[in-house]
Amino acid sequence: MRIFQTFCTIAFLVILLILGCSKNHPASYNGNTNDLITISFTDEKVINENNMQEYTYTQGITWKALIEDEPLFAYRITTSDGELPEGFSIDPDGWVYQNEPEEESTIWTDETELEISFNSINGVLKHIITEFEVKFLLDTQESEIVSASFFDFREIGTVLTTTGGDCNGHTTGTGLTFLISEKILDIFVDGLYADHFMYRLNIISEIDSTLISEGEWFNTINCEDIRRVELNGYTTPPLVPNEDGELTQFETYIVTRSGFADEDNPAIANFKVQEGFYPNTVIYNGLEQNGVNTGNDTWALGENHFITYIEPCLSIMLPYVVTEEGYHFATAFWIDKNGDYVLIGSEDLQIYLHLGWVGEYAYNNPFHDVINYVIDELTGQPYFSEIIYFDLRLDGESFEYSSLPASEYNITDNNGTEWLRVPIEHEIAQHTTLTGLSYGEHTFTARAVDLQLAVDETPAEFTFMVFEPIPSDEKEGIIILDDTPDHSMFSPEVLIDELYLEFLSDYYGPIECLDRNELQNTVWIPTLHFSKDVFSPTDIQSYELVIYHSDSPTLDSKFALEYDVINIYLNQGGNLVFSGGVNLMFVQNDCCNFNFPLLEKYFGIPLSDINAIDIVRFEEFNTLVPPFFHLQFFVKALAEDGFVENIDLQIPSFNPFVNFQPILQDTVNALGPVALFENYDSATEEIFGFGCRQPEAGTSFTQWDDIDDEDHYPSENQFNIYNGKSVALRKITEKNKCYIFGFPLAYMEPDDVRAMLNQIIAEIE
Repeated sequence: MRIFQTFCTIAFLVILLILGCSKNHPASYNGNTNDLITISFTDEKVINENNMQEYTYTQGITWKALIEDEPLFAYRITTSDGELPEGFSIDPDGWVYQNEPEEESTIWTDETELEISFNSINGVLKHIITEFEVKFLLDTQESEIVSASFFDFREIGTVLTTTGGDCNGHTTGTGLTFLISEKILDIFVDGLYADHFMYRLNIISEIDSTLISEGEWFNTINCEDIRRVELNGYTTPPLVPNEDGELTQFETYIVTRSGFADEDNPAIANFKVQEGFYPNTVIYNGLEQNGVNTGNDTWALGENHFITYIEPCLSIMLPYVVTEEGYHFATAFWIDKNGDYVLIGSEDLQIYLHLGWVGEYAYNNPFHDVINYVIDELTGQPYFSEIIYFDLRLDGESFEYSSLPASEYNITDNNGTEWLRVPIEHEIAQHTTLTGLSYGEHTFTARAVDLQLAVDETPAEFTFMVFEPIPSDEKEGIIILDDTPDHSMFSPEVLIDELYLEFLSDYYGPIECLDRNELQNTVWIPTLHFSKDVFSPTDIQSYELVIYHSDSPTLDSKFALEYDVINIYLNQGGNLVFSGGVNLMFVQNDCCNFNFPLLEKYFGIPLSDINAIDIVRFEEFNTLVPPFFHLQFFVKALAEDGFVENIDLQIPSFNPFVNFQPILQDTVNALGPVALFENYDSATEEIFGFGCRQPEAGTSFTQWDDIDDEDHYPSENQFNIYNGKSVALRKITEKNKCYIFGFPLAYMEPDDVRAMLNQIIAEIE
């Protein structure tokens, strides 16, 4: 029976990065004369990708009897601290029991291999196997004991680097942290081998490396970590800039627990020390800062700033609260029409900032690998330092935090500017939460401080605006959200814009227009909201009515991508008119795929039914979207449920395909791409039905039977199917009045649309 015991357990799942292949090592027999058993070892170190200081170390042992018979084996193990791994039990002589305690105890097994894994804690293993002993039993005869030392194959020595990488042969700043370790495959075992390290700083010639001055030896005995030496201009010995033609040499060697000093085999790094380097601070908020782009890991959460859907690609768990409608998750800031970072405030608003420096992560993105360099802002080159503090300010004052009193932690620059200096290990050093913010503009400022005690001379600033929420009874005016892409034939931009203003020509309140495509091409930052929302709730919250139009019959609507923005607006008590035409079928598909309850919540169209919105179809011509050449049956919207006037199709239309059939040169005067509402809840009202073209004989050639054909004239059967079907809905709730249109308003008679909108405006007021 193979025994596999894990000394330490990890409380959560981590991704392990395998650094190397297993290594096979021959055993050393410590003077035994019995050559009937061979022993071999393997070992493997696997680094935790999320914390490069932690790892799992696995030791494998295989043994074999060099006889034809198949004997039983017994073994015992010795560890570096004399304690056995968890789960092992032994007899009085130390031989490992091979069965469960309730069974009759035995030390004998027919297994010939053993594997044990150990997990490090703070980069150190409590113990590992250092010696393995085995014997075999054949009939009633026991063999002699064969032993092997796991570390006999290892070379004593010293490994040297810095927290910023190998500085040998490079130019550095005046603050370095040297990491020193035993040369035993970099396995740090508490109590094994290293008692301490000796180190010194020498000055050598840059030309031929000859010794110019020899430094005094120091040891790491009294250091908090014997494998870590921090040096800067204020330590003993000090790390000072080199003169021309000189290099600094850091020299170190191991002193083992047995007292062996490996002074003849030191580890050495030669480097040029210079002044003038300083770090480049970043706030991971997705904005360009001091010439570098950053990934976003800055979030906010409050009553008026949230999302209900988390992207599957997001590798972190966002802060959240549980509300009556379900989970509200934190989300990034919005970008408003002016390109500013904005959000709508509330008493419970919290802003979660992530601070860092250039070189901390690959691509300056906290969702990429940690590389832990400190990059000089001016040269863009690493200078092998590390960050030890962050200095923080908010709105022109030093940042306040209760557990870091100003009397102890505030520092003042020569110009009188005061900062809260936070040690890097403190919980708010890189993850700072802002609360209790007033409405208005705020600026958060941060600068990194490196081991030289050099501060970032161009601190990172994050300026944003917290808007006061506007309740429904204070909203006024109408905002038109244009999601109709410009197309010279199907949706000419200038004409569509003029039509919507003409629709509102009887309205004397404030009117504003925002173009989604224009915002997307100017101020939009796609990474903030995973390439979805472009509009900002702060730009629309003050209006009592939003008119959202996606009137191109050939280009998809992005309405579903604006789910979070529309949801926040309507949660505040706004009202909505949505002209989507045939695009509504694709909006419903997106809502179902992303689990966005936007159409369900505000229009009563069930999220569970992907076919709740349909189009005019013909079984021999079952295209996803009917082209203009076929099934052009819609000529008007039939008023129902309080709307007294029909809305006629605009004839002649700006779209030539509505006016005539270009292939057959036949007049059409009807529209094909229209959405039909097949399923909606009882609280939703039908306000317009499908006005179908009359089934009269056409002049064009028809290759299919006229019972149900794809021509632009409907058959009697098709007329009976489609005429009167729901093409516009209204849902009124305590907070909202929402209207949705399956025909594009821009294609209808302006006077008819204006009359209809006048009635809607009267209803919401």
